[in-house]
Amino acid sequence: MKTKRITEEKVVKFVSYFVLTVFTLIVLIPILYIFQLTFSTSADAGFRIFPKGFTLQHYQYVFENDMIQRPFLNSLIVTACSLVVSMVLTVGIAYPLSRKELAGRKVFNFIVILPMLLSLGFLPKYLLVKDLGLMDSLLSLIFPAAMNTFNIIIMRNFLETIPDSLIESARIDGCSEMKILLKIVLPLSTAALATVALFYMVASWNSYLDVILYINDPQKHTLQVVLRTLVMENSMDSSSADLALLKNVQYTTIVVALLPVMIVYPFLQKYFVKGIMIGSVKG
Repeated sequence: MKTKRITEEKVVKFVSYFVLTVFTLIVLIPILYIFQLTFSTSADAGFRIFPKGFTLQHYQYVFENDMIQRPFLNSLIVTACSLVVSMVLTVGIAYPLSRKELAGRKVFNFIVILPMLLSLGFLPKYLLVKDLGLMDSLLSLIFPAAMNTFNIIIMRNFLETIPDSLIESARIDGCSEMKILLKIVLPLSTAALATVALFYMVASWNSYLDVILYINDPQKHTLQVVLRTLVMENSMDSSSADLALLKNVQYTTIVVALLPVMIVYPFLQKYFVKGIMIGSVKG
């Protein structure tokens, strides 16, 4: 019986590793194909893992081209500002909602969840942005998407796991609510903060439709809009004539658009699973 159980466990483990390996390859192979094309001097048809020839000319063009430089900077500015604003508002709402002594706590929690249940679409949001005078401004990409109900719930549920006795002890010692939040609560919430920050960062960096709706000035477009122009419309100025092929430049722009997330994610990965699990289970 024991031998049979061990055999079944081995079979389950083998199947699990096999399935995970297959899915990993399905995800990695297109990325590797795109990545090698960014260094390749040719864009011949056919699949390759390693570049045909080697050149950094495509990256040089992308980083020196004003058509890409300004949108890349706009994306960085919008993402950084959105992240700061979103985290401040999310923590500011989630912390009081996590405290049981808050008067009307259930009502406030319902109000927070209500937008998730009653999504009104883009038209009311567009009219609000227009009435506030934010059209054609980078602020229109920051404030309308400053909060996300799902992220608030994750943060609130995580903060609820902090013992009430710890908070009460700090109050007895004379700590203000702000000091408790900054000195005790936030240092204990690293996993949830990293998880929510990653969600906000990726959402802001990949934002595309908001730019189309609110921004008319090409100088204020973000990288995602330019990426769409390159990939979907094959739009390129005449200075690209000395490049090997347009296809390689398109893929290089895609890789550049992925860089910020690829750089940040490894540092947040160890917090991500813990934060999402604890923040999603309780409540």
